[in-house]
Amino acid sequence: MRIKEMTRVSLLATLLFIIYSCGSWMMYVELFNFTVLLYGVNLPKKQSFLAVLLFCILLILVYGLQLWTIMYVLVFPTYTWIYDVIGKNLKSEYSLAILGFILAFLCGTLIDLPFIMLSGMTWKALWIRLLLGFQVSLGNGLSTFLATLFLYQPLAAIIQKCIKTKV
Repeated sequence: MRIKEMTRVSLLATLLFIIYSCGSWMMYVELFNFTVLLYGVNLPKKQSFLAVLLFCILLILVYGLQLWTIMYVLVFPTYTWIYDVIGKNLKSEYSLAILGFILAFLCGTLIDLPFIMLSGMTWKALWIRLLLGFQVSLGNGLSTFLATLFLYQPLAAIIQKCIKTKV
């Protein structure tokens, strides 16, 4: 990997960390999942994967090695692969927005999966936890859906312009 690509990956990971940090104080509105979608669809596979992986490493350095930070390492690099494989082949922004909604909606449950499995909950407690988590997941999914519809085109154009620039 060239120095230019390493710098780009580092800056993208830092930007992702800033977006995550700014969005973490607002419960239902966050653009982190949208940014992962934007990276996965518009960047080369290696760069998007490494930027998200580097973000996860930054997250571990700041918050420590915990179960939820490990889940970030498993979930979000996988999301970049899904967006690369499926998202790049979608012709409609609405289809991409629906894919973003589904993955953002599932995000919280996937990150909570180890806690759910290790807690030994009854079925009733499990359903209550999932229903309470769905209100947050629904907000994240909707914000990703709306951001994809309204922000995707201008930001994708900026990313494509930056990739093609020979600096």
